[in-house]
Amino acid sequence: MDIKNIKTEWNATILDILKAFIRICDEYGLRYYCCAGTAIGAVRHHGIIPWDDDIDVIMPRPDYDRLLEIAETADLGKYELITPYGDDTYPLYFSKISNKNTTLIEDRHIPCVIGLYVDIFPLDATDDDTEKAWALKDRYTKIINRLNAISTHNSFSEYISLLGKRKEWGRFAIKTAAFFFRKAIRRRLIQQMDRLSHLYDYDKAKNVQVYTGSYGHREVFPKAWLGSGKEFPFEDTTVLLPENYDEYLRHFFNDYMQFPPVEQRIEKHNRAYLNIHKKETREEIRGKVDFRI
Repeated sequence: MDIKNIKTEWNATILDILKAFIRICDEYGLRYYCCAGTAIGAVRHHGIIPWDDDIDVIMPRPDYDRLLEIAETADLGKYELITPYGDDTYPLYFSKISNKNTTLIEDRHIPCVIGLYVDIFPLDATDDDTEKAWALKDRYTKIINRLNAISTHNSFSEYISLLGKRKEWGRFAIKTAAFFFRKAIRRRLIQQMDRLSHLYDYDKAKNVQVYTGSYGHREVFPKAWLGSGKEFPFEDTTVLLPENYDEYLRHFFNDYMQFPPVEQRIEKHNRAYLNIHKKETREEIRGKVDFRI
């Protein structure tokens, strides 16, 4: 679903969610840093990149775990924290802070109804030996892929077609098991990721990494780059980036101040269904979209 016609309203909504998240962090003394395209937007555009469609932040694991605890009892008003522990249809290990008065389905194959959101990625301590940290990232990615496999609902023909590709046989096997034990397998995968995420003491670690990030081994970097953060203007507010933001961004994107080619200036997220003005249930959505519920 294209959002070009509502891009201004879309951006205003996710910016409002970011401001709410920052207020929570300020109130409870939680650390965060804008990351990925949001960090580039802060430095290069002083706001959301014109063709971007989301906002991403990272949180040191101790602060992230504390946020999850706070969200269990605190009144967040029109916002809610979506986590892998609260919704069996949620296909991710990281969390999102969402506007609960909106409706969003990103993938018609995944029966997860949420609202517009800001992504919150836990930033975990990892091994001081970079190659060992990379190996942990590879191990973690395999678990993420399994979680994705059991979260995705396919037609029978799509499911059987996996047998035609040898590299998809593992996915076929875990999806077969998920037909009978989806919740139990999901719970076990979340537990495995929890254990890996808490292997090292964040305060003592030299290196950190975003296990759930999409930049491969580049997700491993020195914790010293983060510092206490550096403020940047972002639309009509201010946000925090890693203190050594230039080194951090060049590590991920090389010359991040250079604009990408025009053909790469596109939205990167799917939207199978969207109602930016109202929260709808699965029953209300049924029939409006080809959504595998």
